[in-house]
Amino acid sequence: MTTPFEYALENQDTFLRELTEFLRIPSISAQPQHKADIRKAAEWAAAHCLSLGMTRAEVLETEGHPVVYAEWLGAGSSAPTAILYGHYDVQPAELKDGWHTEPFQPVIMDDKIYGRGTADDKGQVFIHLKAFESVMKTTGTFPVNLKIMLEGEEEVGSIHLRPFIQSHVELLKADVGLVSDSGMIAPGTPTIVYGLRGLVELEIYVTGPDHDLHSGAYGGTVDNPTHAISRIVASLHDAQGRIAVPGFLDDVRVLTPDERESIAHVPFTEAMWKAETNAPAIWGDPDFTLKERTGARPTIEVNGLFGGYTGDGSKTIIPAKATAKITCRLVPNQNPQKVFAAIERHVAAHTPPTVRSKVSFKRGEPGIVVDPNDPAMQVAVEAYQHSYGKAPIFTLEGGSIPAVMMLREALGIPVILMGFGLPDDRLHAPNEKFSLEQFRLGMQTAIEFYRLLPNYKK
Repeated sequence: MTTPFEYALENQDTFLRELTEFLRIPSISAQPQHKADIRKAAEWAAAHCLSLGMTRAEVLETEGHPVVYAEWLGAGSSAPTAILYGHYDVQPAELKDGWHTEPFQPVIMDDKIYGRGTADDKGQVFIHLKAFESVMKTTGTFPVNLKIMLEGEEEVGSIHLRPFIQSHVELLKADVGLVSDSGMIAPGTPTIVYGLRGLVELEIYVTGPDHDLHSGAYGGTVDNPTHAISRIVASLHDAQGRIAVPGFLDDVRVLTPDERESIAHVPFTEAMWKAETNAPAIWGDPDFTLKERTGARPTIEVNGLFGGYTGDGSKTIIPAKATAKITCRLVPNQNPQKVFAAIERHVAAHTPPTVRSKVSFKRGEPGIVVDPNDPAMQVAVEAYQHSYGKAPIFTLEGGSIPAVMMLREALGIPVILMGFGLPDDRLHAPNEKFSLEQFRLGMQTAIEFYRLLPNYKK
């Protein structure tokens, strides 16, 4: 009799053809011109879930892009129910950004599949869909009740997901949540992320004169807003890289000695960091190690800084305004509104009387920590152990996945991050890819997780 994993291996080529079809849909949530593509991707995902044997799959409306919901509840009331979260939207991508191939025409090279959404997150969602198919096709049933919720706005901040979840609590009710939208430290090193940083997104606006001025006629008499905003931005950190905003660090969760020891044993080296970033040297708060800075400490980062003329050639002006787009990554216990207020006060205190400033709050989500000792987490540990031949390491992730906190708040369940991406998958960057070996091991791990989950003690 064919086992589920044998079925998965035998049908990998079919799975990849189906994944390629999904990846060809440019479901870019950030760009209004792709609204129809978002809808197409949602409808494709719902139809595909039905083709796998799900008994229900539909596209549910939100105030923004739709949510795909699917379910198979044939395991009965005595079996646990798992809810899988993923997203079908992707980051913008164009060939001119530096892609070696067309981003929405996936190609397979060197046992990797290249294209936008391969690792983030269509490829990782497919791991679970194909695990479900492999078990159903070989056994005729599934060991647990499974619900699937796929979002179309993760890449723009999940702005309509919270009200959707809150208004569909009964529909989404489950015993454990699963998310495969994270990664592993290195190939062959299974990794469970037990904490995610939160996020505050804001913009700083600095204005001077009420219109652009001739730099020859007024230079030396008017404070240039681009100069002023640069000084304000520079004041957010001290010369050593420590955050210098009063009140920003007040509620930062202190790492326990055990956590610091655990982080110290994560197999992530300075050489690996340099290989991934190609940056000249490490920068940041010297009171914390490189490993601690990458997931366990908060950040303030300028994502964009602009003002004045940026086209070809020269335009000799003093610009009337300048803007900085900023995101802060928060660790657990930090309150997004309190962090924003601290930055707002800091900007006001560092704005000279020669210009005006304003800080605008865009969005915010708190960080989250999942207890590594939770019984459902231990099921994941066993599943990784089975597939990789070694126990996973636990680590804190620098990124943010708003849905994790939303699901825990609304449903009161543990949410397990079972990611299979690798550090060089180039998420949000040109030439995004996903290792086919990770795809295979991911399916094996997911099959084992669902097999073991009925032993989960709530």
